Amino acid sequence: MIETVKLTVKLSNFYKMSWVNKAVSLALLFYMIIFTVYALNTFPPLNIENNVYGFTTDFSNLIVLIFLFWMVQCSELSRQAYVFSTLGLLLWTMGTTADVLDELVVQPFWVSVYFEDLCRTSGMLFTSYGLFKTMRFVQSIHNRLACELIIDDLTKVHNRRYFYRHVRSAEVTPYVILIIDIDHFKSINDEFGHDVGDIILNQLANKYNDIFVDNAQFARLGGEEFGGYLPTSKMLQVSDFCQHLIDLAHSINVKNVRHLTVSIGVAKQTPNEPLDKVMKRADQALYVAKQTGRDRFEIAPN
Repeated sequence: MIETVKLTVKLSNFYKMSWVNKAVSLALLFYMIIFTVYALNTFPPLNIENNVYGFTTDFSNLIVLIFLFWMVQCSELSRQAYVFSTLGLLLWTMGTTADVLDELVVQPFWVSVYFEDLCRTSGMLFTSYGLFKTMRFVQSIHNRLACELIIDDLTKVHNRRYFYRHVRSAEVTPYVILIIDIDHFKSINDEFGHDVGDIILNQLANKYNDIFVDNAQFARLGGEEFGGYLPTSKMLQVSDFCQHLIDLAHSINVKNVRHLTVSIGVAKQTPNEPLDKVMKRADQALYVAKQTGRDRFEIAPN
């Protein structure tokens, strides 16, 4: 079972963090406390009644930055995204802390201009780049998951989900469906082992996938069963194609003991016939091919 992780920003997450996350979080906290205490006890105070609006907006900005910083520490990001986002928010928060205190005390010129502005500006730049790396990270995960949804893990050809979606969205009608099944595949696994069985599946899938071209589609439906979609109604061409599939299977040698064989069920779509019914008729034709000797194809009656 795949373990899923839920993003939360609870304070209790601190105990689950790595030592790096804990260190930077504590460093920011200690800086804010020490700098605030130092500034309030060292610099001349201002009348806060005259700076309520400025203090409120700056303090709100500081709270937002602290929340974003904490959210980054609680997230599972790529290394670069984490480093740049953390560094950027760390500097940005340092500058904003000085900005908040600027509404309470008279800070030296070098603090108000150089330290405050430099930290805030550099923090924005690092955070922006960290956000860019985060978006790249999220996009890469999205692309990988999208690929996994339509690609079979073992053979790397399309899976059942993609096959059904592709055929249902196809504009060519009528079309032909093939269901291809490896003969005596269980005995191959039992006699030679599942590793050999996986190799056979890969070899056959790669050979077949290469010849399904020009909007034709090939996919692994599950186990040792594959599906084929041919956007044509010319059954003579379909018969030749099926025989070619059978001949290709013969080119695969199972541990130098015997050649691989397949059985194929074929069904041509009738007018307005849904895919599920076409698949069912192809499956019935496959059963007939299996019962009448295997290593052959059978065309379902319309």
